[in-house]
Amino acid sequence: MNLSGKALLLLMLSGGLPTAMAIAEPPGEPVQRFFKGWQVTCNNLNDCDIRNVDENMRIVIRHQAGPEGTASLDIMSFDAGKAEGVWLDGKRWNHAINLSDADANNDYANAHSDSLSDIQALVTAAKNAMTISLTSDNEITGSLSGLNAALLFVDERQGRLGNQTALFKTGTEPAGSVPSRASVVPSLPPVPPVVPLDNAQALLQKVIASQQPVLKREECEPAEEDIARSEAQPLDAQHALVMINCGMGAYQSSSVLFITPRAAPEKAQQLVLPLPLHNAEGKPNSVSWFTEVSYDPHSGQLFHASRGRGIADCGESAAWRYDGNIFHLMSYNSQPGCDGGEPGDWPSVWATPGYTDSENSR
Repeated sequence: MNLSGKALLLLMLSGGLPTAMAIAEPPGEPVQRFFKGWQVTCNNLNDCDIRNVDENMRIVIRHQAGPEGTASLDIMSFDAGKAEGVWLDGKRWNHAINLSDADANNDYANAHSDSLSDIQALVTAAKNAMTISLTSDNEITGSLSGLNAALLFVDERQGRLGNQTALFKTGTEPAGSVPSRASVVPSLPPVPPVVPLDNAQALLQKVIASQQPVLKREECEPAEEDIARSEAQPLDAQHALVMINCGMGAYQSSSVLFITPRAAPEKAQQLVLPLPLHNAEGKPNSVSWFTEVSYDPHSGQLFHASRGRGIADCGESAAWRYDGNIFHLMSYNSQPGCDGGEPGDWPSVWATPGYTDSENSR
């Protein structure tokens, strides 16, 4: 599936099951790319997250799209207990910024600012620097190699080159000349009424029996304990969502999902949902193994959250909403590198205006 910046990512189903249609969505195809030691993620709304990939120090700069887009800076020195200030190439940066030491809430030293002028001042001071540190001994440092290119990319993408609100290429153009951030809440069809299942276990067993070719292709061979963790939930009056658990790992489990006609479970079709980023070969990604999956028939929300390792400093999460016909992608977050960041702090790749959820950031 070739993704369009103006199309909501949808699933196409066939054979009498719900059929997907493209609907208008805020402009901007999301992007995630690297500039040496820095990762840039800009979502479909053009909100951007710039972060380094050092294991001992994480620096995150966020800049929301639009003339009044908010900005924030966090410098987290994971092996330092006390934040003494900011040093660039071993020289003190003489600028006031909020500092915090390791405490009961955070086990690392931190510097933080929500001031765009603070961030611009640091970027200006760091343009020719190679390292940054929160301690005077400079034993724990973060590399700044690639930061300038990353910031320039974000300024250009957000239409800020030469603007007063730019992070790197700051100029005199007024903030009002920056393109607006998409904020229109999409009008989605209502969630279908919940029609409870009276044969959930029978549906499970019949889908497992009839979908062996799909399960083998997916390398999903559920044992008895996996089948006990499997479940079926009502989608609409004609269909159920059958979630076949494929096994439990050290800290999470994954499932293969099927859209299943209630009256003909042998005609179930696997649910494979496209994701908004392309792989290394430039091909669109998709998810067929849903990790820690859950579905709420009352809200029509399907959740998926896959941790790259147990401490959740990398991974992906997504939320979709079913409207009786198609699944609408509502949010998607992804942090590919396990570089010691905060648990669950995965950059936004796809965001729907007006939509918030807590479950997809588990």
